[in-house]
Amino acid sequence: MEQPRIIGHVVAINGFRLKVELSPDSKSSSRATPDGVQRAVSINAFLTFDIGAGLHAIGLLTDLEARESFDPRRDEELSLELMKPRRVASIQLMGTVRHRANRDWEFDSGITVLPTLDTPAEVADPEILSSIFTNPPRRNQPRSWEDGEFDHALEIGHETGDENTKVKASFNDLFSRPLAVVGNTGSGKSYTVVSLLEGIIRHQDFRAEAQSDPHIFILDINGEYANAFLPQGKSGYSREPNRIYLNGEEFCLPAWLMNGEEICEWLQASEPTQEPLLKDWWAIAKSGIQANGELYDPLQVAVSKLDSAISWLDKPRTRADFDNLLDTASQYIDFDNLKQEKVKIDWTTPSNPEWAKIQNEKKIRNWLHASRSELQGKISDRQNVGVNFAKSADSPRFIPAVEFRDPRLSDRAIDQESGRQIDQYLTTMKLRLRTRLDDRRWQSFFSFEKQNIKSFQDWMTRLGVGQSSGPRISVLDFSMLASEALPFACALLGRLLLETREMLRPDRRSRYPWVLVLEEAHNYVRPSGKVEDRGQALSRRAFERVAKEGRKFGLSLIVASQRPSEISPTIISQCANFFSHRLQNPDDIDHFRRIIPKQAQRLLDQVTVLAAGEAIVFGSALHIPARVQIRFPTREPWSATAAPFVEWATNEAFPLGEVVENWGLSADKEPVSAAAELERA
Repeated sequence: MEQPRIIGHVVAINGFRLKVELSPDSKSSSRATPDGVQRAVSINAFLTFDIGAGLHAIGLLTDLEARESFDPRRDEELSLELMKPRRVASIQLMGTVRHRANRDWEFDSGITVLPTLDTPAEVADPEILSSIFTNPPRRNQPRSWEDGEFDHALEIGHETGDENTKVKASFNDLFSRPLAVVGNTGSGKSYTVVSLLEGIIRHQDFRAEAQSDPHIFILDINGEYANAFLPQGKSGYSREPNRIYLNGEEFCLPAWLMNGEEICEWLQASEPTQEPLLKDWWAIAKSGIQANGELYDPLQVAVSKLDSAISWLDKPRTRADFDNLLDTASQYIDFDNLKQEKVKIDWTTPSNPEWAKIQNEKKIRNWLHASRSELQGKISDRQNVGVNFAKSADSPRFIPAVEFRDPRLSDRAIDQESGRQIDQYLTTMKLRLRTRLDDRRWQSFFSFEKQNIKSFQDWMTRLGVGQSSGPRISVLDFSMLASEALPFACALLGRLLLETREMLRPDRRSRYPWVLVLEEAHNYVRPSGKVEDRGQALSRRAFERVAKEGRKFGLSLIVASQRPSEISPTIISQCANFFSHRLQNPDDIDHFRRIIPKQAQRLLDQVTVLAAGEAIVFGSALHIPARVQIRFPTREPWSATAAPFVEWATNEAFPLGEVVENWGLSADKEPVSAAAELERA
């Protein structure tokens, strides 16, 4: 053959899809070329089309068909010939390539000139494929970058059926924008996640222990990743129910990390009556220990007393009540004119002095409002210099365990008279808080003093943040948490990581980037529904915000799930790159097909027949979509499946006693509450 690469010519053009009639000698799936044996007439083979000016269009062979047709000979008349098949291949165009110096090829996803009819279809040159797959796009060049490499071609595997064609992706793009890894159980999702993360920590530029490390947080709800990333001696640590583990050691999510919205959802506070009081108490409890050792904000208390005094004017009671309110307020603030103004109050002189009324009520009311405004101004000034009390319900400030055991909501948040009137509305919420303290499922939210974590900085340091050496990956094992506690824990972690980065100056937010891996994400980022659990709603909103805003703050996501249709569409729509392993559920496939680029949709037709470890990979980190055999990780995640044939052959009985003990239902001893554990610690 004079032109061994040519296998046919274009016979139809439909948008960016071509039909190529194959030449009679192109019957084999492979073709011998000057560069060796290559895939030719086979699904997923790449073909090129010369469109002139040094440009070649490149396309993916997606369909093959044979059509029968009449072919009468021109030399003879009235002759009837048997039909012969007309073999046609369908091609999806991916872009164009241009030859550069040093035998390199430059890929461009744009196609301005389409091939014409009869344009020869050629088997793609291996050098073209190598340039496309091993030289991915270079992304995210820093503004101040002048010389050297700013991105890295991370190897993710090889093209299926061609071990010599390595597939690489932009390091920056993969880990700076949300990435989705989906597939049925057993299809290789966990292996893909481990393989990608190994590409980070094993890169030669990140091996020096003295350097500031990249930080990855794995939200592991199945307990799979310890085996892949922890030292051999620590990967087999024992796990106890209702506990959180960080890199094999017990960890906690202190309840005082919750903001005002989270504490209200956690205690299921009713919106009209309980939420305002709970948020007030939460703010006061988080006001911090003052220099004199007080656990409250004196200015806030003074404001509440002045509010009560103003309420007294609307509904006068005894003079002693009014005097007591002003005397109490004077104990918390240093107003020189407070008692002087009090002397100027014009009281009536009835037969019973206790029922005296204020004659100059307008003057006193104006004075009380002016005093209150002055106090609010002092609080505002203090906030401007970084001492936040009035709005501290949303800040991660330490609250001693005693505050949870004896919250005194009505006493701390409102005055005594009003407290008696609305205490009936708070009874259920107080009971709910005591129930939470006694419920073993929430003990990881109250073990902070036992672990000597008494500040946000303590907690973040334990998490691995701000450390120039040590583990580059923090494996947060949530596998032992109850289903009710899991979404609250996930929501708290996601929100705190994002808000921590929001506290950085704008010019530093893109530095020290973090990656958060959401394993089995469908368990806690489900789409919103008419009836939605409070914890699920919190978790979904937290990670939707991370997906939408995290990129500009240097926080990215890797979302791994068996059910893409059960993940919030907001999160999936923000993903820039996708690794789709085998999917069988039609709902998942249809859902996925609606959100992926059109050029990858024909490849997705193969998603039901992918082997374990294979994935359809596409997104902005690669030039073109590809079916890839993912590189096998050095250390495997632990993922065990029951072996009934082996287990049922043993005589060992189910350990019911262990379940009863872990549930706190042991008959021989009383269950230990979280509050009692805190007392004992």
